[in-house]
Amino acid sequence: MCHPEHERGRYEWLRTHLPARGIPLDRITWVHGPWGSELTPAQVFAVHDPYKPRLGVTESVSYKSANLSRGEISLLLTFHKVVEAALASGAPEVIVFESDVVLRPDFCSRLTTVLATDKPWDYISLGEGVGTRPPERIGASYFCPTELFVPPHMWVYRCCDSMLFRRSFLEKIVKTLIPFRECLDWEMNIQHAAHGGRALWADPPLVEPGSGRWREPSQLNG
Repeated sequence: MCHPEHERGRYEWLRTHLPARGIPLDRITWVHGPWGSELTPAQVFAVHDPYKPRLGVTESVSYKSANLSRGEISLLLTFHKVVEAALASGAPEVIVFESDVVLRPDFCSRLTTVLATDKPWDYISLGEGVGTRPPERIGASYFCPTELFVPPHMWVYRCCDSMLFRRSFLEKIVKTLIPFRECLDWEMNIQHAAHGGRALWADPPLVEPGSGRWREPSQLNG
């Protein structure tokens, strides 16, 4: 999810970074929705209703739901377009990156390990997000072997910067994502629960959000 015009710097950097990590440009689909500043009130109210009970949920699950920013609404609309594009591609599995991702140098070899799992899954988190690692791996080295863990709670979308999906799961959420009431990670927690999704967390992380760079050192090797 990257806007080549409004995120020009990130877009140009990713065009170099992703191939350097083993992902050819011809395997990448660049998707963006309307930029936040371009959204009109009519567009916002057509997709966002924080007070409408849906999917069996009557209460808000985050303090943000009643006052989503235009940027957050833009991200949700972009993700909906991503889901549509993924389904149109016919691919059985799809990775969704946000525009600020940093991949570790051994991303592809570790991803091969992830895809070889025999554990059932619909969604696999490839990044650590906001510093949330499986209880079994808290404090573990980033150089240890990649393993997959069942999340310790129901809030399985610890971040949305790097998400691996099965097509069968996307076929469900494309029908229920709009109208939404939460920002993307919390909205996906609701969608996941409503559709009985099966989640796993990859650890150590294969990806981290680059927007944290320069505030603290990256923990990924390389």
